[in-house]
Formats: sequence, C-alpha cells, structure tokens
Amino acid sequence: MRDRRLLVVAALVLAVGLAVYFRGSPSESSPDHRVGSDAADGSSALKQLAEKLGHPTSTLQDGFAPDLGTRVLFVLSPSTGFSQGDAKRLTDYVTGGGVVVYAAEQGDPRLDGVLHVGRLSTLASGDATGTGPMLSGVQQVSGGPAVQPLVPRPAQVVLLRSRSGQPIGFEEQIGQGRVITLADPLPLCNGYLEKADNGRLASDLVSLAGGGGQVGFDEYHHLPSGPGSPLTGWLSTAWGAALSWAVVLLFVGLLLRGRAFGPRLELPGGGDRSSTEYVGAVGYLLQRTRAAAVTAEVVREATRRTIARRHGIGAMGAAFDEALRKRAPKEADELAAAEAQLAAAGRREEPLLAAARRLHSLAYPRRSQP
Repeated sequence: MRDRRLLVVAALVLAVGLAVYFRGSPSESSPDHRVGSDAADGSSALKQLAEKLGHPTSTLQDGFAPDLGTRVLFVLSPSTGFSQGDAKRLTDYVTGGGVVVYAAEQGDPRLDGVLHVGRLSTLASGDATGTGPMLSGVQQVSGGPAVQPLVPRPAQVVLLRSRSGQPIGFEEQIGQGRVITLADPLPLCNGYLEKADNGRLASDLVSLAGGGGQVGFDEYHHLPSGPGSPLTGWLSTAWGAALSWAVVLLFVGLLLRGRAFGPRLELPGGGDRSSTEYVGAVGYLLQRTRAAAVTAEVVREATRRTIARRHGIGAMGAAFDEALRKRAPKEADELAAAEAQLAAAGRREEPLLAAARRLHSLAYPRRSQP
C-alpha cells in the first residue's frame, strides 16, 4: 500500500514538472494591435518601419487631440469607444488636411458613423488584391481568415478586394484630408508584414505623410493594461521561486514519510443502534415540534398498510374498509375503534400514546404484549 502511494505521488510530481516545462512562459498577444506590443498581432514593427523611412513618430496616449503636425494617424482596432468629442476632433483633423488610416475588424460605432463606414454581416477572406491607383505596387495582401466586407459609397474608392471580389479596403477624400479604411488590420501587424505585399502596403500608407512628415499612433482608445499581481511578480524573482520550491519539497517529503502532526486520535466506535433508539428519537422530535396531528396520521396510515399487506388488500380508503370487513370483521371493528380513540386523543400525549399502542397491537398481533 505504501509503495503504491509513493508511485502515485511521484507520478503527480513528474506530471506537474512536465506541464511547467512544456508550457514555458505565457504567450503574448495583442488583440487590439498595440503599437507597443512585439507580439505577432502587435504593431511595434509598423512604428519601426515609419522611423526607418525617416518619419518621426508619436503616440497619442494621455489624451486624444491630433493636430496637423502629425501628417498620418493610424487608428487600429479601438477597444474603448470614441466619445462625441473624440470623433469631432478626428473629423476636424481630417478636414484640415490630415490622413487617417482606420483599420479595425469590427469598428467603433461612433467612428464608423462620422467616417461613413458601412460593414456587411457576412464574412470574407482577409487575403486580398490591390485595385486602387494608390496601391499600384501592391498585388497580393495576406490577412486574417475571415473579415467583414465593407460597403463603399460613391465617394469612396475601393483599394482592396477579397478573393471573392468584396471590398475590404477603400479611400475617401474628406475636406483637405483623406481616410483609408481597412476591414482587417492584421496586414499591418508584426507577424504579417513579411507576407505577400503587406510590407509594401504599410510603406505606401506611411508615405502618405510626405517627406519627413510625422506619423502618429492612437493608443488612447486602447484599454490600459492592468498592473500585474504583486504576488505573481514576487514569485517570478529568484528568492520567490526558491521559497516556492522549498515549500513544495517540504510538502512532498512529509507526504512520503507519512508523519502525523500530533498523536493519532481514535474515532469513537459506532455500533448498530436498536430500533427502540430510533423510535425514541423520532418520538422526541415529534414531541418537540408539537406534531401530534402528523404523528396520528403517520401511525394510522402505517397500521392500515401493514394490515393490507397481511390480508392481501391492494386498495386503500373506503375500498380497504369494505374488503377488510369481508375478510376479517373482528379486525375491522378493532381498527375502527382504535382510529376513533386516536382521533379523540387530539394533542394530549397520554391518550395519543394509548391509541398508538392499540394500533400497533392490531398491526403486529404476535409481537404485542398480552
């Protein structure tokens, strides 16, 4: 038995160790495509590309007030909604001559409204071909497996079409500026820039800032990353990891040795209880709850069922009384008298007990006292 326990504990420790080893560090992900994330779906490489092309970059993080010093503003998958004031400042920026690259899988309702972006509820492939004159060097674009196609208006020029020919990117002139809307932001993300012509697409969008123009990124409308747990941070240090392993080894050692903390206590033995104890306990509870009426009904029904089994009577109620009177008229008379005595006892304990004993003697005549 002890050897089996040792094998079970060893198997559990080995399974935990293998799970930790193969899991490694948790994989990073940036579903809202943050410019500060190096994950495959982050957009840090897009900012580095703009800097390599000679464009200064800025990040709108503490507030949203784009000015014309920023020539191109990337708004990627906003996860916090645009307020009415934010939408007004964005449209003023575009009307004054700014360029907005708005790429989002589902979009922001208020932003879609002010930028006249319509989306279909169906899905299409994110792999697309360039069709607009602005993207003449972009032949193929590799994106996500499923995106929502766009619904362009007459003033909006389609730039990208999915494999099935549905628009997933268009451009519109608004005032002195322009808005480029993409249904899929993944072609601009880190893990996709090297696929197909995604890098050329990103370069063409950055180049809209002109020679040396500043490129901005909207991080204000991304949910702030919450602070990590202090306990998790402490456990990630060398001292925290060492103490954690010490606690695990101590627990496993005590489990293997089987040492008890203190003297062994014997549980009090519990033998079979007699039926008299159960009857007494039930009677005490009934007395405490003043359930005289319930007690009388239980005794009456139990007596009738016992007599019915003894004489082979299947029916109850009036049919039982008639059948019992035909088969055992003396028992029928005694039963009627005992039930009348039980009904007359009411809530008084002594008459109730006497009537119950009479019914018990009738139900078990061989066991009753003479």
